Amino acid sequence: MSESKTMFGTEELGRLRKVLLHNPIESLSAVSEENYKYHLFNFVPKVDQYLKEHEQYAQMLREHDVEVLFVRDFVRQTKGLLAKLPNLPYLHDTAVITSKGAILSEMCSGTRAGEEQVVKEALTNIGIPIFHEFKTQEQFEGCLILSPSTLMIVNTERSSPNTIEGFFSKALEIFAEVIYIEAPQARRYMHADMIFNRISEDLALYFPPAFLHAYLINRQTRKEINFKTYLGRKSIELIPISDEEQRNWGCSFVPLEPKKLIHYDLALNIKTKKLLKERGVQIHEFHPAALLAGGGSLRCLTLRLWRTAL
Repeated sequence: MSESKTMFGTEELGRLRKVLLHNPIESLSAVSEENYKYHLFNFVPKVDQYLKEHEQYAQMLREHDVEVLFVRDFVRQTKGLLAKLPNLPYLHDTAVITSKGAILSEMCSGTRAGEEQVVKEALTNIGIPIFHEFKTQEQFEGCLILSPSTLMIVNTERSSPNTIEGFFSKALEIFAEVIYIEAPQARRYMHADMIFNRISEDLALYFPPAFLHAYLINRQTRKEINFKTYLGRKSIELIPISDEEQRNWGCSFVPLEPKKLIHYDLALNIKTKKLLKERGVQIHEFHPAALLAGGGSLRCLTLRLWRTAL
């Protein structure tokens, strides 16, 4: 296998090697009392503090031997868009990186439209090809890789059911199966990692009320399944989180390696932290303040480019 083929892809739930971040120096001050809701922010950010916390997070990744790249270092043609996209830091929503290339989102119309153009140029210049990109009229914001054989897609308010339906056959060129989840159409379930996330080969967190229906899709069949039962047959234990934890991004953490996470210190309650500790999970906590303005987690801020098996 050539070296270039080993330098990207996140199917392996192994060690995190490389990520892409964006520090919104040019755009964050554009968020004001008049427009913060339009920009999907929870409140107007304190710019200096937001950028400071963002750099603290980048340094935390480096301290765990993760290579950190920044969007601005890999764009030229789309550099002018950086001042117009205050949500661009939430890169996890714009692409998923497989060993065959990136699945590039088509962001919803409004404040996030155009982010995929910047990310496409950055990924291309990094050396990551685009495996699939959606058409302009389509709507698709992210998916989750469960394993080298399984992709999870959640129908949220930020994706179109027709677009998802059209993508299944393309996804099955890489993955043996797709788990498709119908979730409530509400902002709190905006993206898939708000309701589920793997911790290790045999452990995950999830929010059961968000799983209205689950379907298993492969090249031959499509059938409804019980999500917990199906993963249980694969020896994956699902630990449920509470309503409050879900609202605090409980499922949306960054795995450095199996059972070793970076997470907001406010995301999980004492009971859940105890359960995870009993199962050998280490949580490296990060305290957010200004970062909370954007309504996203550390995982949302992190486009994982490369993971390798332990």
